[in-house]
Amino acid sequence: MESRAERIRADRIKADRRSLARLLAVVMIGIFVLVGMRSYAAIIQHENNVLQMQNEYLQAEIDSLSSQITEETKVTKIEQVATKKYGMVYPSADNTVILSSVQAEVSNLASIIISEAYN
Repeated sequence: MESRAERIRADRIKADRRSLARLLAVVMIGIFVLVGMRSYAAIIQHENNVLQMQNEYLQAEIDSLSSQITEETKVTKIEQVATKKYGMVYPSADNTVILSSVQAEVSNLASIIISEAYN
């Protein structure tokens, strides 16, 4: 027959094995969680890098468009388009209207322009 001391020792060994198994299970779960979190962090970092590259591309496009707007709205460019495309000419002595010499019946600027346009 087993003595009481041997049974206590056997029970302690079983308890120690259970404790070790629980500790091992906790460690394994911790490792799986850690690996999962690292994997998730890598995915998030990749998405962040992709978004940052897209932002840089869009910023470059904005800068390019801003530069084009600045170029296209310069006075020299506007004058060039107005003269070549729309036929604008600079006024000369032949095509100017002197308001002080206009007849008395013409009283406002719109009337002056109309009378000059159709004469």
